[in-house]
Amino acid sequence: MNLDVLTLQALTSLVIVVSTVMYLLDTLMLKDGIPGRLWASAFLSGTFSAVCYLAWLLLPDIFFAVAVGNGAFVAATGFIWLGCVAFNGRSVRGASWVMAAVVAVTIAAALAAGPDGGDWAGAVPFFLGNALFAVLGAFETRRGAIGRRWSAGGLTAILAVEAVWFTARTVVFVAAGPDSELFRAAFDTRVSGFLTTTLVIAAVVVTSVLRANESALRGTSEIRRLSVDAHGVLLRESFEATLAIICRRAENAGEEMCVVGIRVDDLKRVAMAFSPEDAEGFARELRISVRRHAPTMSLVGETDAAGLAAAFTTTPTTDVGRVVRVLHERIDSDFSRLGASVVPVVGVGLALSSDHGYDAHALAARADEAAGLAAVTGEQALGPG
Repeated sequence: MNLDVLTLQALTSLVIVVSTVMYLLDTLMLKDGIPGRLWASAFLSGTFSAVCYLAWLLLPDIFFAVAVGNGAFVAATGFIWLGCVAFNGRSVRGASWVMAAVVAVTIAAALAAGPDGGDWAGAVPFFLGNALFAVLGAFETRRGAIGRRWSAGGLTAILAVEAVWFTARTVVFVAAGPDSELFRAAFDTRVSGFLTTTLVIAAVVVTSVLRANESALRGTSEIRRLSVDAHGVLLRESFEATLAIICRRAENAGEEMCVVGIRVDDLKRVAMAFSPEDAEGFARELRISVRRHAPTMSLVGETDAAGLAAAFTTTPTTDVGRVVRVLHERIDSDFSRLGASVVPVVGVGLALSSDHGYDAHALAARADEAAGLAAVTGEQALGPG
């Protein structure tokens, strides 16, 4: 099947428009936060760029449509990056200025070519702008809150493919020109249309999953929904969100914040050596035991499938080392009562705000890291560290 450019552009535009409409409807229904609104802006920009390209194909005299379409296309990739930045809780102000500058350069380069610029007016800035934001977006998806979600891997792959393709497209365009056989075979408008259609569909699916995840955690502007398992342990995202709030309150009150990490890293070996039921029994008992023996007003949540954390504020008279030591001893005692032929090593780690500041993620990560090391070495961190 050999599709002409106009037909392919029309099909691409249809896919983008349908995806955008669905995404916007979900945005309105979920009362989205900043990440979702930025991603919705990305699909709107993509729709606008598709309309501009169609307009130029139908009316070649309006050459400025190519310039505006190029700018909107680059902005679409830029908004994906901005959404990832916002998802990670970072300010998008500086990033927005960077995006605006790149979009302006892209449009100006195409306009400078004038009416005779043709299909490839301002092509190099257009290609490089998309490659730049795809690279920045791919890196952003591997850090912070979004990097801890498995579904973000799909967005990383999408942006990585876009970055590689636009970079290669730039090199071939400059070295061989748009009329070369290599460029026509691998990088012309037809290939771009197929690639854009595929990436848009994939991006809609991935960002929808991420947005639903973020919206469920954030709730509406009036409420925040927290998820707790049957043993009273906060699920990871709920724990992260609540710990961040507690850390801010403790900092404002001048109180010391303590996070204790508890980790069992050899459950997989227990499952392989004995049975999955034994490993599941230890995992279940760990949750029950930590919830039972952690300080009464502490925040208890999961860090992952094999790790938990307990967070609480302390006073000058609190013997943190004793609290951690007693918790470790009682968990070991509960494990011993299961009657299993092998008992996995429980590691505990401690992080204090006086040592690591009031950043919730840093405190939890430091405590979990120390607990993981203790589980491997058997040397327990029963004091500040």
